[in-house]
Amino acid sequence: MHKLDKLPDAPHTRSPGTATVGGRTRQAHRPPPRRLLVLGAELPDEHIASELAASGWTLLRANNLAEARNIRDRHEVFTGLVLMPRPLTDEAFAPLRRIVTELENLEWLAVLAREDLAHPDVRRFAAAHLRDYQVYPIDLLRLTITLGHAWGLAALIDADRRAQISVSGGRFGMVGDSLPMRRLYAQIQRVAEADLPVLITGETGTGKELVARAIHAQSARAEAPFVALNCAAIPPSLVQSELFGFTKGAFTGASASNGGLVRSAEGGTLLLDEIGEMPLEAQASLLRFLEDKVVTPVGGRNGARVDVTIISSTNRDLHEEVRLGRFRKDLLYRLDVVAIRTPPLRDRTADFEALVSHFLMAASSSLPRRLHGLTYEALDWLKAQAWPGNVRELRSCVIQAALHCEGRQITAKDLARFRPMPLGSATSLNEVLTSTERSTLQQLLARNRGNVSKTARDLKVSRMTLYRLMAKHDLARQ
Repeated sequence: MHKLDKLPDAPHTRSPGTATVGGRTRQAHRPPPRRLLVLGAELPDEHIASELAASGWTLLRANNLAEARNIRDRHEVFTGLVLMPRPLTDEAFAPLRRIVTELENLEWLAVLAREDLAHPDVRRFAAAHLRDYQVYPIDLLRLTITLGHAWGLAALIDADRRAQISVSGGRFGMVGDSLPMRRLYAQIQRVAEADLPVLITGETGTGKELVARAIHAQSARAEAPFVALNCAAIPPSLVQSELFGFTKGAFTGASASNGGLVRSAEGGTLLLDEIGEMPLEAQASLLRFLEDKVVTPVGGRNGARVDVTIISSTNRDLHEEVRLGRFRKDLLYRLDVVAIRTPPLRDRTADFEALVSHFLMAASSSLPRRLHGLTYEALDWLKAQAWPGNVRELRSCVIQAALHCEGRQITAKDLARFRPMPLGSATSLNEVLTSTERSTLQQLLARNRGNVSKTARDLKVSRMTLYRLMAKHDLARQ
């Protein structure tokens, strides 16, 4: 079988991106790379993979959802191909369907057996998620043409999204134009068009509330209220009364009736932030509301119907919380109708420069002097950190460094004062920076599979500069 992976570079003759005219070499037009995410069975014929490669396709295989997400986040992938196994079983179909559903922003094609179309689930899957399909045996000419059309359409849609990105490099009040952020913007736009419960998951500091507000602002409910409740900040005994209100005299201190947050969001959106912190008793009441959309205040007997969209957010794994008995499974299914995961900062290193510029501009009136960004060494230092607090932690570090830096640019030394790295055996700043520089080079070269040109572009340096850095740190070309 032909291995589906990154294809080897062409032999080292003349570069495929150049043309020789009159004895001089001139750069020729090079079409953008076309990557194809492949799921399911192996290609039945090695010749098919070779012909697709000759047509300019790079085939990337994923065996599960985690691998598919990683490929989507690390590469610019517009199209996917599902090769249904023969015979098709429910056990084989279910994971393929889940991957396609999770990665619905790709243009998907499938190859299946004719008898598969007799299965109702397969027909519904094809109608809802596929740009096109064909039956075995594979018609290579038709497959190539259809893939080209799908890629062209997806690339056009992506170009339109890029055109909407603001000068700050983001949308919806967020900053960044990295692949994970562009995926997030696309998700927000799609989800906003569907009036369904949304569950936003992600690590602390990744902007879950910003995503919720963006969904509300882009939805048909944008003119109605957006109400946020931090479930972790309210004592368990008061969650129900905060959500659903209470009548006068319902408990000690209830001197007047209160309609509750759900009713105050009538016609709009209610964000239940840190939903994983909600006590089980309140979870039962929330489940009842989601089922009938009727609010009954604490101490009251008569309920009122409320029209509101529920968005929930959490940094916990709610499936694990269900397993541990701390969260209701039936409530999870009600909340997790549409899922969005905010990307961690470590997956968005391409956004660091834009984020720092945004922080400095927003705080410019509070800073003692006008700063001209940060040095290249400082940017490398930032990218080498883990940032468990994500964007929130990055902002704190940058603003503190800006307040105390003595020059016109923030340096790595300024940053290290407020977020020191574990030094180990290093005894000086130069050793820390050298270690950081080497580890950054190693990580990028490994991620790019030793591709020097791609690594140089990621670092925004010339190939010769990168070669010098590799020689400095004794990193052989991979």
